[in-house]
Amino acid sequence: SSSDSLFKDNGMFKEGQRPVLPPVDDEGCKAYADRYLNFFTPSALIGTRIVFYQHSAVGRDLLVDIFQQLGATVFPAGRSELIIPIDTEAITDDKLKDLQKLADEARDRHGVIHAIVSTDGDSDRPLLAGIDPKGKVHFLGGDLLGMLVAEFLGAKFIAVPISTNDAVDLKFIPNGVDPVKTKIGSPHVIKAMQNLLSEAKSGPVVGWEANGGFLVGSDITRKGRTLKALPTRDAALPLIAALTLAGEKEITLLELFSQLPPRFSQAALIDNFPQDDARALIRRFSPENPEIIEVEFKEADVFITKGDGLGEKAIRSLAEPFRRVQTELESFFTEELGFDSLIKLNTIDGVRVYFKNGDIAHIRPSGNAPQLRIYAVANSQERADSIARWGISEPDGLLRSLQRLVQT
Repeated sequence: SSSDSLFKDNGMFKEGQRPVLPPVDDEGCKAYADRYLNFFTPSALIGTRIVFYQHSAVGRDLLVDIFQQLGATVFPAGRSELIIPIDTEAITDDKLKDLQKLADEARDRHGVIHAIVSTDGDSDRPLLAGIDPKGKVHFLGGDLLGMLVAEFLGAKFIAVPISTNDAVDLKFIPNGVDPVKTKIGSPHVIKAMQNLLSEAKSGPVVGWEANGGFLVGSDITRKGRTLKALPTRDAALPLIAALTLAGEKEITLLELFSQLPPRFSQAALIDNFPQDDARALIRRFSPENPEIIEVEFKEADVFITKGDGLGEKAIRSLAEPFRRVQTELESFFTEELGFDSLIKLNTIDGVRVYFKNGDIAHIRPSGNAPQLRIYAVANSQERADSIARWGISEPDGLLRSLQRLVQT
């Protein structure tokens, strides 16, 4: 009954009912810090000057301490006792302006700043931004960040979600590492890493997500220091590794990222998007046979790939429905909007559409919120930004147009 409850009707504790919490146990924090202090050298970040955007992140003090112990000069900023939501996968223009303001204030007070680092609220996804010689802040996406961490660790086996920037293939396949693509979400990446390990794969096994959260599937030794496996999302490793790698190469963070294959990504979303409409949209453009995960259009032929990785030419009766899907999608992704012919569809998770000119548009509903996302990949950041911006524009952008299609 309400009289027996510890709480008032508004959810707050009744007078005299607030429980006394036990003392804070610092063992977990110490173990987490030691993980990185024992793997990286004490001088790993000497000379690196960073702004740590603290906001309401749970790791805001612990991570500052780790960076400082590794030699970085850290300027904490933007601390808040109110919860500030940070989506490290879809940094808005307003949030980028906030980061620019923090960088400008720090530069005015302290001099040269090399980077802004932060995490999301629960500190398992990193946020990283580089600063150019003119002081402009540049957000550095988590999928690209993951590639540099994999390089730093000497990864031989990689698992990433299908939404990851395809630069991962351009970077690693020529070196004999073929990244495994999974559904979106760390449990799927963890499962893929476990499969790689169970297949007696030797060598470093890693994974990451487009939000930057990095997972270590096996013990990894570098320069005589060992990093234990941690098959769960982490923000500290990618931030420290990228800054350390830039220092080792004696280049700036932006120069380091510029060495990656020139593919650029952006993500955006529409909030409060009806989930029934989102699911209907995905069904409309997906094969009826759920075993088919990819459809490729080559001149007059259609090729399909199933989940086992085996590809085959589609018979005419099977090819015709895919051709209709191709034609319908091309009526939205038009030449006037800069798109080329549609050459491939992937439906591992959502609908990922590939175009002959290298553009990629990936549509996917959130798994746990009424949101519909678009992931864009292109040969320039401006083009990726443009695709994402068009995707969520109101009232006639891609996602709203497709919504009207499935509602008719």
